[in-house]
Amino acid sequence: MKQITDIASLEFHHRQGGQFRWITITTLMLAIGTILHLVSPSVAGITPNWTIATYCVAICLTKPSYTQSLGIGLVAALVNVLTSKSGFPYGNLISEPAGALTCTLIVKNLAFIRFKGHSCLPVLTGLAATCMSGGIFVTILKFAMGLPNIVYFTGMLPLVFVIGLLNAVVTPLMYFPALRLFASRGIIDSLEEQSVTSDHSGYDLKPTQEGIVSMEHLSYIHNKQKVPVLNDVTLAIQPGDFLVITGESGSGKSSLCMALTGAIPHYFGGVMKGMVYVEGQATTQTTISKLANKVGAMLDDYDSQLVAMTVEEEIAFSLENQGVAPEQIDAAITESLEKVHMTEYRQRQLSKLSGGQRQRLVIASVLATSPEILVFDEPTSALDPEGTRDFYELIHDLNVQYGHTIVVVEHSLEAALPFANRLVLIDHGHILCDGNVEETLRYMYEKNVYASAVPKIFACQLDLERAGCQFTAPWLSSETAVAAVRQLLPQDRS
Repeated sequence: MKQITDIASLEFHHRQGGQFRWITITTLMLAIGTILHLVSPSVAGITPNWTIATYCVAICLTKPSYTQSLGIGLVAALVNVLTSKSGFPYGNLISEPAGALTCTLIVKNLAFIRFKGHSCLPVLTGLAATCMSGGIFVTILKFAMGLPNIVYFTGMLPLVFVIGLLNAVVTPLMYFPALRLFASRGIIDSLEEQSVTSDHSGYDLKPTQEGIVSMEHLSYIHNKQKVPVLNDVTLAIQPGDFLVITGESGSGKSSLCMALTGAIPHYFGGVMKGMVYVEGQATTQTTISKLANKVGAMLDDYDSQLVAMTVEEEIAFSLENQGVAPEQIDAAITESLEKVHMTEYRQRQLSKLSGGQRQRLVIASVLATSPEILVFDEPTSALDPEGTRDFYELIHDLNVQYGHTIVVVEHSLEAALPFANRLVLIDHGHILCDGNVEETLRYMYEKNVYASAVPKIFACQLDLERAGCQFTAPWLSSETAVAAVRQLLPQDRS
């Protein structure tokens, strides 16, 4: 395993479209190939095999797995079956997958071959895939139609080789413009970035600080952006923490949450430097689905996370996708609904739930997978004061009674802070202050950084302290403020 001495310099590149961008690019390229196949004229009876050329471009650009390449070949075969003028078009069902697999074999093993700094893969794949696919196709055609050997050896096979040479020319002519186009859109790496690996499987990555979550020199920049949304963030979250993250809009709060869940870097396009560890494992060495069993998240638009018709079906959905046994699903539904106090709504249709109840349902769905860490991004933005209070009482109960580690992104702090043990202030991608609630609030107020978010009751305490009053506890709620003021008042001894 390769050791990393400077974690801040370790990069992970991921492009827009996520793990399925190979489908997007292949679809576009095959569509272009089909059009060219239908409209391009032949010269002396010879024309490039545009289908092969375009899927070679797609495979060179996206570097899919062998299984994915087999799928590309089958789609190309179906296109050819529908558009081919051959006497036996069904031979494409064998020849095109073989051509696609040949292309992938070359891409995975011969990427080091370059000429004057340019990749030779388009030339090699265009030639080899065409010869492989065409050779198999004409062989099938020979036996299916009973063609004589002299036609096969002196006419058909040489023609395949000529078309292969032609494809070795047209494939790079399509590849390099496509590379520039998709790179400019941020969908794939540019020529300069292709040398940077996003495969961390060979690295020995271990956290250097204790915590259930450890962010170490984390930086992140979106595709084609110049300013990072996170900049050298180092943060450790301990088991049982109730952590609130605050800051101005656009300060990087939501990006910090997405890094916790693995959506950064595995879903959103961009470049991540540094590392995030969840329960000691680097997020670049696992998947979002596996992280979901450790970190559960509720987005600010929580309605977008609901997909089923009833409460029971909604909670069962994610568990069924994970292959959980039916009897375990039933127990998980019962337990998660009990935690969010919605047992009586088990058979209720989602359309008949209030906003607060739908929010609790999302939490129940997350809890069903038994994550230790719960992340909430602007959870009370659509709730009234009573609903906000009920929400924070609920997640306080999950924190204290059930031991879940809580991370909340919040603008309005009054309702959240009485339950929190830590408050982090982030500004322009930097963590400016990470301390207990009182320490961070004092920093915000005294440094005038997002001071508008400081609860008015705490700001009142600071103003009184400037006037000479001293208090033993921070005013994080009206109850603590009243208790503190009473201690200063003369006691009635009568």
